[in-house]
Amino acid sequence: MGYKKNSNLSGKLADELKKTREEINIKNEFGTIPKSIMIFKKSKILMNLIENDNQDFETEIRQKGTRGGGYAKNLKFSTYNPDQAEFIIKYYTRENDLILDPFMGRTTRPIISLYYNRKYIGFDTCKKTCDFNLKLIEKKFGNSKNNDFTIINGDGTSMISDLKDNSIDCVFTCPPYYDKEKYSGEEGDLSYISYEEFNKKMQQCFDILYKKIKKSIYKEKKFYPVIFTVGTIRQQDSGIFDMDFIFQNMAYKSGFILHDKLFTENLTPGAGYTFRRNYLYKFVTKNYETTLVFLKY
Repeated sequence: MGYKKNSNLSGKLADELKKTREEINIKNEFGTIPKSIMIFKKSKILMNLIENDNQDFETEIRQKGTRGGGYAKNLKFSTYNPDQAEFIIKYYTRENDLILDPFMGRTTRPIISLYYNRKYIGFDTCKKTCDFNLKLIEKKFGNSKNNDFTIINGDGTSMISDLKDNSIDCVFTCPPYYDKEKYSGEEGDLSYISYEEFNKKMQQCFDILYKKIKKSIYKEKKFYPVIFTVGTIRQQDSGIFDMDFIFQNMAYKSGFILHDKLFTENLTPGAGYTFRRNYLYKFVTKNYETTLVFLKY
């Protein structure tokens, strides 16, 4: 007696099997199913790739006391987690995409972008930072990436206006968290200006980025993200300056929509020093960052 195939059941099973295979591939690629709240360990391979412990950079760029007073005066400036950068670049962009970074900082995003075969344009107000990044790129890649990157010493909030409109595949950056860490002090350094002036400069930046980023097409699954990693700043009885909230409003004014949001846990070096004070003033230690993903439609 012959077996009659149930076409409907077979179709459902086929869809489930396809879905399962896709989930397995995603897990293999990213180590887990990407979620709204994630923890990224700082893997030795990627930390070595960006030379996080490079003493030349410590001597030339980091100035003792610039991060703040008290316990913080001897802390290093924070470095963007290369594992987090790896995830964001692999998840939200494609090979050969052109990534714009108006606030380049030290090493992480340029190196990880090039490592995963993206093209990169980075701006930084500190010439020594730009020179260090150029030396490290040459050290890691030789001449093989010469046509894939541009590093510019200057104010990324305004100089990006020189780029061609609708030419950028992705913006991926992490601006200063107001004056939480004071950096080089060079002209255009946002960490040395008032909060009001900072917000004006950032609104200018969003307005320009709206012109430079390509237009996304939802139905065709073509996405050109503008990605900002931001934090929170506490100002005593003035409360919290929530960059998530502030930056969303800036982006909306410029015409963007919020496409995605990612929370990541930070290893906060000051937690052991501040938890008693935090308890007395009834707030918890801030140990997270928020990554906002905007699109232009």
